[in-house]
Amino acid sequence: MAAQVELVCLDRFPSHLSPVDVLMLNSHLVSVLQNYPAPPTVLFVPQQPLVSRRTGILLRVHPTTEEEISGCGGGDSPLSVSEPRVRLFTSRHFLRHYRLQPLGSTGTVRVLEPVKLDRVVLGARSRQSLHWAGTEQFTGGLLELCRAGQWLLARLGDPLLLPHHPMFGEEQEQVQQHLLELLVLDCSPVAQGRITADTSLVLTDCLDSVDPPGPILPYRPPSLCVSDFAHHADSLGRSPSLLDSRRLLGSGLPDLQALECRLDVLVVDTRRWHGVKSLQGRAVDLDGCVFVSKQLLLRLGLFNHEWVRLSRLGGFSRPLAGGADVGVGLCRERLVSVVVVDLTLCPELQNHRNVGFISATLWFNMAKGETIPVKRCTLRMKRWKPAPETDHRCSDSFCCSAFQPLATELHIQLIVSPLYNNLSCYDNLLAEHFSTPRVVSPGDVLTVPAGNHPDLLGNSSDGIHWCPVLYFKVQKVCQSAAERGGFHLADRTNTSLYLGAPTNSTVPCHSVEGASLWSSLSPPGLSRTVELISSIILPHLQHRSSLSGCTVLLVAPAGSGKTTVVRAASRRLNLHLMKVDCVGVCADTSAASEAKLASVFQRAGALQPCILLLRNLQLLIRARGVPEDNTRVQAVLQQMLRSTPTSVVVVATVCRAQDLSAGVVGAFVHQVEMESPSEEQRCSMLVSLSQELHLGRDVSLERLSKLTAGFVLGDLSALMVEAGRAACRRLIHTCGGRKQEDLCASGVFILDQDFICALEILQDAQSKAIGAPKACPCSDSCLSPSLFL
Repeated sequence: MAAQVELVCLDRFPSHLSPVDVLMLNSHLVSVLQNYPAPPTVLFVPQQPLVSRRTGILLRVHPTTEEEISGCGGGDSPLSVSEPRVRLFTSRHFLRHYRLQPLGSTGTVRVLEPVKLDRVVLGARSRQSLHWAGTEQFTGGLLELCRAGQWLLARLGDPLLLPHHPMFGEEQEQVQQHLLELLVLDCSPVAQGRITADTSLVLTDCLDSVDPPGPILPYRPPSLCVSDFAHHADSLGRSPSLLDSRRLLGSGLPDLQALECRLDVLVVDTRRWHGVKSLQGRAVDLDGCVFVSKQLLLRLGLFNHEWVRLSRLGGFSRPLAGGADVGVGLCRERLVSVVVVDLTLCPELQNHRNVGFISATLWFNMAKGETIPVKRCTLRMKRWKPAPETDHRCSDSFCCSAFQPLATELHIQLIVSPLYNNLSCYDNLLAEHFSTPRVVSPGDVLTVPAGNHPDLLGNSSDGIHWCPVLYFKVQKVCQSAAERGGFHLADRTNTSLYLGAPTNSTVPCHSVEGASLWSSLSPPGLSRTVELISSIILPHLQHRSSLSGCTVLLVAPAGSGKTTVVRAASRRLNLHLMKVDCVGVCADTSAASEAKLASVFQRAGALQPCILLLRNLQLLIRARGVPEDNTRVQAVLQQMLRSTPTSVVVVATVCRAQDLSAGVVGAFVHQVEMESPSEEQRCSMLVSLSQELHLGRDVSLERLSKLTAGFVLGDLSALMVEAGRAACRRLIHTCGGRKQEDLCASGVFILDQDFICALEILQDAQSKAIGAPKACPCSDSCLSPSLFL
């Protein structure tokens, strides 16, 4: 049974213990870990949303007392005073190594007997540790610990977790340093487990390569100016800051607010930083911030949480997809806060330290609904300075005293969306949203995360319905007569909120993370088709007065990713997506089918601008019964396609164009046929599908992409699922008697033999389906045919 725990960092962790071990009070060991083995091992699962972890952490727990904890500098934490929560006492190295917050980190623990490891590969990160681990002193101590009944833990990517033994050496600090420099590079059959006397131990070196010294370049340390005056003076010299004297639009200190620079930004899912606090200790507005690294903040010469003006270069904009045309030069300028974040918690963003990160909503409001850029783009950033006040006040810095005028009234409208329907009560959700002050201006679209809010779940007419987000459009912002300015802050304390009638509008996508192939703006292996579909739809939205409505027929085999392509295109173009499976439109009579079809197009018209996706169109117009009835349905479909509003894009998918009549095919203005993915595209699909999986070091996705010639996205997804099942069967056979839950928590590796087994199973299933002879076992010289799902 799992128990809630709180992590408490000790000032002086016991030197005779490994810094990645933990301590627990004797009373907690008895009450929480009943009948625990000696020594106890637990599985710790952190409850920290900023850290994405595939499995929990296997830890060795040492009993302790209150007196020992007091001697190590571990007083009561704030959480332990208010809540009777079990405490785990850790070292600073533990929190730093596992990227956990020093304060307020919580999680769950449960007793877990480690799986015995067959093979462990250790990499020495220094010559001293390599020499020490290769001596009989190390191997002898390791065998003695195994004979004494000690449970020696090893975890992939962690330093070796060993208790101290006299055979390792008399100097404990030196021994601990050597152990910390021994990294677990590989282990099997699971990612973390127990070293026994039967475990095969492999030692190698993983010394950091030293690059040859290059020419010594003149270096000037980045300036850490603590005032605007100091920053302005420093920019007159040879400063590395991006906001230097070459960007001045004026001269003299009064024109300090004119300093500007060019900043490369990426549109990402900023919800990962929802725990970042403002200077006042409140949550920051994720749609009103540009997040940067510490290095970039120093190059910009700005304060943390300082306000800046952010706008696009050139001021170009296009007609909106769902509203009136926007003239050239009306690019909106946004007031945003520059916030520092720790990119070490986001491994996928490690290579973008000189790039700012903004949300899709911020880009949408700034670019007037422009297509979301998949790659980085360059924006103009200018320092912001409010109008001077007659009452001069002293402050620690300029950014701490600067603030925007408060909005006294905010008028918003709910945007119609297929994500929600018949909502009646969301007052509490809006009050919670505006507990954080937010910058608003007329015409903005507000993205209000809903999650599983109880008000929305309880008021859903269709039962339990998951509503991820609500969209609102800012209709009007009112301010007091004493306050002037183009930007306003709205919060629930100073602003009165008024709700108008629902309206139609384009909306930003609520997630652009791309961690999953199914929700990415540029799905691996399908990006070319997404770009083609987007380029077809965009002119019809830009020139609605001169072009007819956009209708697209997408042809591809089953499982090719047609729905994924259309979903990515709709998210890029900020359009709603209404998915309809044509099998649900079919009825017993042609009149009933016509009524259902008319209802579908009517709902799409109410959601415009949107994309109406008609999946498996051949099922709707396939000849059944009287031929005249089938002809009537085809005629109604063609008439609907011709009379559809220009802001409703109709995309129909079929497996083969031959399944449709010539009249229906001709009713679609555009036809796109998806080709079978190439070897390179299949490899990129496999990489994306395997991101959340533990792959063995013998797995080569390049080789696997060669063995899957003719496979489409659905086939590759089925291959991953079947390989995971094969790995589970292999592990259950190897570790007989263990619970599947414990095996999964230890980290299951999918090996090359699992993929080969999965390929044979899928090929055998296809051979039986088509009546062909059974395929030969997979090898480098045999290429498997396509598996039609």
